[in-house]
Amino acid sequence: MNINIIDIEASGLHFDSYPIEVAVLVNGKTKSWLIKPEPGWVYWCDIAESIHGITREMLHKEGLPAIQVARELSAFMNETKEPLYSDAVRWDSDWVDTLYLAANDVRRFHMASIYKLLRGSQKFAFDEQIAILAESGKYRRHRAEEDVRMIHEAFNSLIH
Repeated sequence: MNINIIDIEASGLHFDSYPIEVAVLVNGKTKSWLIKPEPGWVYWCDIAESIHGITREMLHKEGLPAIQVARELSAFMNETKEPLYSDAVRWDSDWVDTLYLAANDVRRFHMASIYKLLRGSQKFAFDEQIAILAESGKYRRHRAEEDVRMIHEAFNSLIH
């Protein structure tokens, strides 16, 4: 089953946090963006930085403005009408909405929990598979593009 996946890295896990990296896997193709913080985006968690390894300096140097990321993400999503699945949809959908609000735009794609596609014990098995893949060294955990690939592999291992 080929599903579309989204993952977001953020400035922290706080109501004032904001997206700093977004990646999607759509129709087998991945795309990711670092996002330059908007002037009002000031919350920063050093613990989150130590987990994802993305610094504020990287974002200011390599990140793209929110309006550009939102436009490019929307264009990438024009290739499908299927939803984007997330393993943390409550957080990820909030951060995507924060991105689109900063861009003065509206998200035109649907996001859903990947867990809605799994039944019973598959949900536990999915979490176990994510942990195994994270420990394998094959993926750099907590970087959005690597995470979408890992989520995709874990999901496919359960349904094939």
